[in-house]
Amino acid sequence: MKINGLIILAIICCLGTEVLAQQKAMYTQYMFNTMAINPAYAALDEQMAVTLLSRHQWVGFAGAPNTQTVSLHTPIKQSNTFIGAQVLRDQIGEVITETGAYATLAQRVPIGLKTYLSVGINGGLSTFKANYSELYGDSPESADDPLFKDESSLRGNFGMGVMLFTDKYYVGVSSPHFYYTNFSLSEGATENRPHYMAQAGYLVKINQSLKLKPNFLVKYVNGSPVQFDLNANLLINETLWVGTSYRTLDS
Repeated sequence: MKINGLIILAIICCLGTEVLAQQKAMYTQYMFNTMAINPAYAALDEQMAVTLLSRHQWVGFAGAPNTQTVSLHTPIKQSNTFIGAQVLRDQIGEVITETGAYATLAQRVPIGLKTYLSVGINGGLSTFKANYSELYGDSPESADDPLFKDESSLRGNFGMGVMLFTDKYYVGVSSPHFYYTNFSLSEGATENRPHYMAQAGYLVKINQSLKLKPNFLVKYVNGSPVQFDLNANLLINETLWVGTSYRTLDS
């Protein structure tokens, strides 16, 4: 029993290192939910768009990471001002959960023939809970260890982004989690670091039925290696998507 406990503890420590490096939810299919990584993206669509996303990693394992999001963005009448909203739930392990709601405001200006520059900001609140005592409450070693104390906090977040786009390509830079404020008074709360991202995509029309959309995403957090997402999607008859993705350092 003691050996099994040590093995579990070693695994948790390894997972803990990964969580500190990532901190925020990872969007594998971000190209279908780009507003989550760049608030300026809300200005790309001329009509209301609603996205529901659920990501499940390592299905079948206890405490497997999973993320659910619902996002919406729409233009304000016929203006170049756009608004949006997102609700997020992210769970890592069996006891760590973050739930939040964010609002987005984006403004675009024409800078050429069918070319626009968009600037967006987002802000909102999230609750973070880490109930380590549910797993380690009976362990005498964890009673006085600050690493295993329960954490519950209310956080405020502010993010921003810029995007240049036409009907054939987009290029953007953003920091959707640029400034965090922890409203809780608990000591030892997890420190959140700004996330910086760069993204770009291009649309290649092969024929009347096929379109190719390659795109990439670069992510950086201070203290962690730079990570790249490379993707290519084939759109068939404006209905069916078939694609492939590659992420450095992960999968």
